[in-house]
Amino acid sequence: MDELKKKKVALPPATAPAAPRQWSEKSQGSVAASFRTHYTDRAYRCHTCRKDVVFTAAEQKIAYEVKKTHIAVRRVLCEACWNESHVVAQKIAACEVRWAGSKQVLARDTEFLSAWSGLLLEHQHYGARENSAAKNMLRKLLDRAVG
Repeated sequence: MDELKKKKVALPPATAPAAPRQWSEKSQGSVAASFRTHYTDRAYRCHTCRKDVVFTAAEQKIAYEVKKTHIAVRRVLCEACWNESHVVAQKIAACEVRWAGSKQVLARDTEFLSAWSGLLLEHQHYGARENSAAKNMLRKLLDRAVG
């Protein structure tokens, strides 16, 4: 009995029926719309924390049929990392709003500039595209403020 508990038994992946007519218009035009009859649990490793996760068939049904996410989109972040990436994006947006309102004062605020720069790097860590324009601007401002 103890030997059975020690061995990990792989459960068969769950499935959920697919309704391609519920997909976004773009997804309905994809090749998958003509043959996808069901969703199957998909295992993946989080890009950020490297944790093994499953994008369940039920979650796929909601993503593609309710939220209208394109059928080609695959998950790369676990829920915790995905949520944290959105927190970082909100902080970046707050920096941008603050910057738009007080450029002259903030251009000399090394604490603000460094924090914003760090957020941009952290956001990239979660797979976001590099905002090279903002990074270059912040680097130049920091160089001026420090030097």
